Amino acid sequence: MAAGVCVSVGILTWFGYRAIREWQRSSTLLVERHADEAADLLVMALTRDMRAVQKSVLTSPESGVFTLDPPYDLINVAASAFARYPYPEAFFAAQDLSTPSSLVFFTRSDRPPAWVESETAGNRFPVTVLSDAAIASALVARLASDAAHGRRFSTFQLQLGGVACQVIARLMFQDPFRERVDGVFGFIVNMPWVRGHYFPELTNQVARMGGAASGLALSIVDARGAPVAATESVVVPGPMSRRTFPVVFFDPLLVAPEPATDMPTEQWTVRVSAAADPTLAAAIQGADRTLIIAALAAASLAIGFVLSARAVRASANLAELRSDFVATVTHELKTPIAAIRAMGDTLVSGRVSDSDTQREYAQMVVQESKRLTRLVDNLLALSRITDVADAYSFEPIAIDAVVDEAVQEFRHQLAAGGFDTEVDVAPDVPLVRGDRTALSLMLDNLIDNAIRYSVEKRSLRIAATADGTGMVALTVADAGRGISDDEIDLVTKKFVRGRHATSGGSGLGLAIVKRIARDHGGDLAIRSQLNAGTTVTVRIPIHQDDEEAHPRR
Repeated sequence: MAAGVCVSVGILTWFGYRAIREWQRSSTLLVERHADEAADLLVMALTRDMRAVQKSVLTSPESGVFTLDPPYDLINVAASAFARYPYPEAFFAAQDLSTPSSLVFFTRSDRPPAWVESETAGNRFPVTVLSDAAIASALVARLASDAAHGRRFSTFQLQLGGVACQVIARLMFQDPFRERVDGVFGFIVNMPWVRGHYFPELTNQVARMGGAASGLALSIVDARGAPVAATESVVVPGPMSRRTFPVVFFDPLLVAPEPATDMPTEQWTVRVSAAADPTLAAAIQGADRTLIIAALAAASLAIGFVLSARAVRASANLAELRSDFVATVTHELKTPIAAIRAMGDTLVSGRVSDSDTQREYAQMVVQESKRLTRLVDNLLALSRITDVADAYSFEPIAIDAVVDEAVQEFRHQLAAGGFDTEVDVAPDVPLVRGDRTALSLMLDNLIDNAIRYSVEKRSLRIAATADGTGMVALTVADAGRGISDDEIDLVTKKFVRGRHATSGGSGLGLAIVKRIARDHGGDLAIRSQLNAGTTVTVRIPIHQDDEEAHPRR
């Protein structure tokens, strides 16, 4: 049954744990899917927007046919692009790459490039048209190299005015063999600006579209792991989705046949954390609560089973002790009765005519009757202890009188056993407050134990003295078998006898002694050593009036 209960609890706990973990895992997978969708959405928004100027502006019909004579045809195209896309810092165009002076720039009026002179600022129109010989020379030299190779798109990164910029340009040719340049139209992207403004703003826009509302934290890190943009300052560890994208403001497929060698293509990473998702938080909290409840239920069941097993074992042990007690008491009762009856029959039959022998038989009858009386008194005391009834009659008692009376009752047994008996009761021992019958029974049990468990060296010492704490210490010492250390606390329990006890006994003596001492307001102490003897000390309170005559020291 125990094995079945343990296996059942284990199986129930295991299946409960697995079910809860599967529930938590399914919730985690659902949240991870939300994070994947948010990551895909952010990457798609980034890549589409970063390629939009090349696809919708550079390749538009309006940018294919233009003149650079005032009023410029491309000024409206640039103004529209500036309004729709934040990352182009300037557009440029030229119909002839032979001279840098033919290159015209269309810059933002509200955000001029670093290389633009201050007097060009303040223009109310969103586009400012200007020229810059140094910047034009740098661009024309690079554009001419791509034109010589017949490339349709020129993409490279260049330092313009001390700032790293990506340049994306469309080269237009007069012939299908791409030998004569008809014009160039392109735009410039300020890389530090897009890192500090463009990516954070676009990330927040995507987050407002649904990422933040669902508890998702969006962030972008560069190729070295440094943060670029984030919707949460602190990302809690949890399910996270990652996507990479190239940091280029053109479509890599359009320039794949003619790749540029001086365009660094760093791979940045989009990260979406779902640690703060309410679905995941609810799943984790619910799973944890369920696991705690299941663990408590399993622990309660296990504790209940353990307590039940202990109770069953204690009941079995008690039943065994009671059975042994009944058998022992039956034997203890039959032995003196049989002896008394045998000696009585002998005396009645007249077979013993010698007066000395008759006296000896009479003494044996008295001795066995006292033994029987003590056993009956112990059984009555056991009954009284079990009922916990206050059956004591307290009065002032001289402890020396109790000791003398007890020694006299056992004088024949002590003499027959060859005991070296010593009684040491101080003459100034005060009266104690006690029940005479109970104290006599207590001392009888102590002396009987000393006689019963003495084998080779037979000595008995009884002492009584005031210990200076308002108590009288009564000590009974023998040189018998002794009690092992692990049994000293057990032998004061009912029905328990030491494993070294070989002679008869009911297992009630020390239990009754301890209870009588406690009922009198005293205590019991046992010191013992195997094969060296046992010393039992019982302390009984001094009678109040006598205590005033013998104050505590």
